This record gives sequence, C-alpha cells and structure tokens, in this order.
Amino acid sequence: MGLLEETAKEVLQFTTEAVFSERYAREDGLLQKADPRVRFFSLFVLVSTVVFLRSFTALLVFYTVPLLLSYFSKVKLGDFVKRVWVFVPIFTGIIAAPSMFMVPGKPLLTIPHTDITLTWEGLRWAVLFTLRVATAVSYAVLFTMTSRWNEVLSALSSFKVPGMVITIATLAYRYTFLLSKLLLDSMHARRARLAGDLGMVESWKEAGKHIGATFIKASALGEEVYYAMLSRGYKNEVPPVEGFKIEAVDYLIISLTAFLLLFGVIATKVGLP
Repeated sequence: MGLLEETAKEVLQFTTEAVFSERYAREDGLLQKADPRVRFFSLFVLVSTVVFLRSFTALLVFYTVPLLLSYFSKVKLGDFVKRVWVFVPIFTGIIAAPSMFMVPGKPLLTIPHTDITLTWEGLRWAVLFTLRVATAVSYAVLFTMTSRWNEVLSALSSFKVPGMVITIATLAYRYTFLLSKLLLDSMHARRARLAGDLGMVESWKEAGKHIGATFIKASALGEEVYYAMLSRGYKNEVPPVEGFKIEAVDYLIISLTAFLLLFGVIATKVGLP
C-alpha cells in the first residue's frame, strides 16, 4: 500500500496547490485586471491558432508571449513553468516518442542489432508536437492561474454556455478535493487496521475497493447536493455577469490576440520555418 498511499498524497497535494489555489488570481497584475470574458475569448482564439501552427519560429513566438504575460501578471515564472512541464513530457512523450522511429525520412541514428531507425523527420515532428502542446497548455495554465473560479463561471455564462454544463463544471471543481480527501482517508483507515504489508495483488484489490466506495459516495453526495440546490430555488441557471466592463487593459489584450492571430495566419501562408 506504500506506493498507492504516496501516489494519493502527491496527487492530493498537487491538486490542492495547482487547481484550488487562487493566490495568483488575487494579485494586482495585468491579466487579473482584464475582463474575464476578454481573457476567455483570447484563450480560445490563441489555443485554436496554436493547434494549426506548423512553424518552429511561430511556435517559439507564441510560447514567449505567456512567459512575458506571467511576469506582468505577477506570477512566479518557476511555478508557471513547473505546472506546464510537469505533465507535457509525460503525456506527449507517450505519443511523440514512437513517431521518431516510425516517420520515414533521412536516417539519423540506428539502434544496434535492430532495424529501428531514428529519422530526422520523425525527430522534427516529435519536437514540433511537444512544443505545440506546451504552448497551448501554457495559455490554458496562465488563464487558470490568473482567474478566480467565479470569474470563469461568469465568462462561460456570458458566452451562452448552457447552465447545466456550468453546474456540472462547478460541482466537479468544488468536490474533486473532497472526494480525493475521502479516498485518502479511507486508505489510511484501512492501513491502520493492517498488521503487515500487503502484496502487489492484494494492494490492487484493496485499491479497487477504495475506488468503488469513493464512486458510491460521489453518487450519493451528488444527489444530496442537487436536491439541496433545488430546495433553494436552483433552476439550471447561472447569475449573469455583473461588475465587469471593458477597460484599457482589455483593449490591450484584444490587440495582442489579434496581432498573434494575424502573425499565425501569415506564418502558415508563407511557410515560415
């Protein structure tokens, strides 16, 4: 159970710090001053643009922008970069690594005693793919780090996102921490009743029981919360945006978004390397 307990602790700690912490959103920085609707629209436009980029130069320019914005938004560069690259190498590596040996092209390296060859085109594709994912994730992470959750909900509501979708997102956000803590507490309670260490098979069986019990608790909790909301007059609606207005900083963000969009289109048209 040691590995499972340590994994659960690390996941719980990272979730608490990276997802539920809003200390950067309370700073008096550039993005924090911007209207959440402008931030959300810019995020959508920039991420959509990054997905279609095929130029290293353009991607590097797009990747530099969130780094500069994090500085002017009073977000520690170390925290920002760590939140981006803690997942990118893991998930993109699973997809990108095999392509380095599967994409046909000029041989760069051959593994001895095998027919597996690393090609220059495969390596280029893997690096390009990783950089594209890292750039898109950087914008998304910067948006979440500089936005309070109620601001995100207001932005979604202003773009006519269905109230049920916003409700589901809200409950998922609010109760992920609670369910993670319930899972960790159940593991500790079970561990306290053991006289010795469990083998690998027994550990996985116990983990399955904990996960199943957590799903049952989540289902019961979801029904109770929903009925409580209905008893208080909930009608699948989210309050409209209040207290937000377009100011000078919003025009600056919109101008930057338009410039990057235009730059991305031109880079794609002219075939920028």
